[in-house]
Amino acid sequence: MPLLQQQLRATHPECHVDIDGMIEEFTLNTEQARAFRIIAEHSLRHDSPPLRMFLGGAGGTGKSRVINTLKEFFVRRQQERRLRLASYTGVAARNISGVTLHSALLLNQRQKGGFTSSAKRDLTAMWEGVDYLFIDEVSMIGCTFLLDVSRAL
Repeated sequence: MPLLQQQLRATHPECHVDIDGMIEEFTLNTEQARAFRIIAEHSLRHDSPPLRMFLGGAGGTGKSRVINTLKEFFVRRQQERRLRLASYTGVAARNISGVTLHSALLLNQRQKGGFTSSAKRDLTAMWEGVDYLFIDEVSMIGCTFLLDVSRAL
C-alpha cells in the first residue's frame, strides 16, 4: 500500500518523541500531519528504501510549518545531522535556515568531467550521516540543474 494511504503511527520503542503530540503542538492540519508523519515514521525505520517525496502547494499552505516541525522532530531525537535544508536562492535558503544548493553540494567546485578528488572527499564528509534533503522552492529549478543535483548526490 502506498505511504500516502497508510495510517502511520509511531510504534517504535526507540522513538522518544511523541509524533501525535508534535502534530498537535505545531497545529498541523490533516495534509500537513500526513506529510510530517510519513517522514517521521520513515526516519524510524532502519531498513527503509530512500524516501522521495514532493511536498507542494500554493504559498501559505503550510509547507514551511511542516519543515519546521520536522526540524524540531530531529532536534528532539538528537539527530539534527540527518536533515539538510537547501534552496536554489540565498533568500529562500535563509528563510528556512538552510543553505543554497550550490553550497550544499559544492556545485561551484565541479569541473567539466565532474568533481575533483578533493571536492569528492569534502562532499562525502559534508553529507556523512545526512539522510534527508529538503529542497525549498523547487519550482525555481530547471531540469538541467536538477540533473546536476542528482549527480552530486
